[in-house]
Amino acid sequence: MLQEQAGDALMLVLAAGKPAAEDAARIDGASQFAEFEFGGRRFMTLPLAKSSEPVPLMHWPKRFGLPTTSDVRALGEAIAGMRQRAPQAEVASALFVPALEACLRVKDAEAAEDIGQVAAQLLTASQASALDVGSVRGANPWVSADDIAFFLSALGVSELAEPVAPEAFALPGRPALEAFFREYVIEPSADPERYQALRVQLPNGILLYGPPGSGKTHAVDTLVGALRRPTFRLDLGEVGSPFIHQTTVAMRQAFEQAKRSAPSLLVLEEIDAVAPARGPMSQDHKVEELTEILRMIEAAAKNGVLVLATTNRKEALDPAVLRTGRFDHSVLVDYPTKEEVELALQGMLKDRPHDPLDLSGASRALAGRPMSDAAWIVNEAARLTARAKQDRISADALRQALKRLQLSPSTGADAT
Repeated sequence: MLQEQAGDALMLVLAAGKPAAEDAARIDGASQFAEFEFGGRRFMTLPLAKSSEPVPLMHWPKRFGLPTTSDVRALGEAIAGMRQRAPQAEVASALFVPALEACLRVKDAEAAEDIGQVAAQLLTASQASALDVGSVRGANPWVSADDIAFFLSALGVSELAEPVAPEAFALPGRPALEAFFREYVIEPSADPERYQALRVQLPNGILLYGPPGSGKTHAVDTLVGALRRPTFRLDLGEVGSPFIHQTTVAMRQAFEQAKRSAPSLLVLEEIDAVAPARGPMSQDHKVEELTEILRMIEAAAKNGVLVLATTNRKEALDPAVLRTGRFDHSVLVDYPTKEEVELALQGMLKDRPHDPLDLSGASRALAGRPMSDAAWIVNEAARLTARAKQDRISADALRQALKRLQLSPSTGADAT
């Protein structure tokens, strides 16, 4: 790439015989190139405006930010055109030339490309290789489901992950909450036409409340992962602002983003920070903020948004928040019972190699404690197993993990 001294114009120079030049000669805009010979070598040149500077395809998000609808269409068509001209071309190293609306092949792929990862990096600037419409729109709300499908098709990625089927949804250790989510959220999402035909009013909001560490956030994350919808999050304990109306502005922006990406989820953590009970000494602007928040929640379902909120202090919330039509359901997520801990431990161990274990002792020790303790125990047992150069979690590793959490050694799990 050559640039004029004044910096107002560029010249794209391609050496004849190189992959980019061979590819450029086959595109529809090839007539725009001029050819010349220098030092016994032939070159192709194309004058460009500074605003049309070519960019390596994978540098797009860093250079221009996440692609919008028009960007996705242009990139998808350019990639599809290059793959048609040169099926062996490596997509990740391609050069996008805006003036030609084309990608130029820079080199051939030496091995099978992870096209899913290429697509994820372009659409969301992440390294994930598993793609679905919900996760892409959650990271990049400026593109539609149709845009994503078009782009993935252009890259030859034909399969999109589907939401988890209702019967497959699992929340180990929380059978009652699992059944609630399945009935009120998962099943209506899996069969929307039936529910719409019967004019079923879906929840505007669901509030999970309970003591710190009881597993509220984990439950929300599990539901988010199962639905695979665009998801927006606000930690209202951090969003709260001393400046009048700034909290309302942040909330309104989050609702607008969720509305544009509907059907979507909006997760509000520590909602008590912005919706405390009103009293005779409440400031007028605080009352206005609460009224605005209630208005947005009331319109959530109509706009295709499900609001999921968490709080450690339900008693601190204004009663108006808990009325049906706003948070239609309030669900207690308390510290787990022995039976719930045992189910949770089974779920956490399911995908980790382990010996047959009697979990009753560990479950008894962990009952009534934060669910995060159970997760810590399983992870610590796995870490101790790896450190001991062993391949399966044993009863002894689980016992040692319990000791490290300063629980009584006598309550440890025993192998069957």
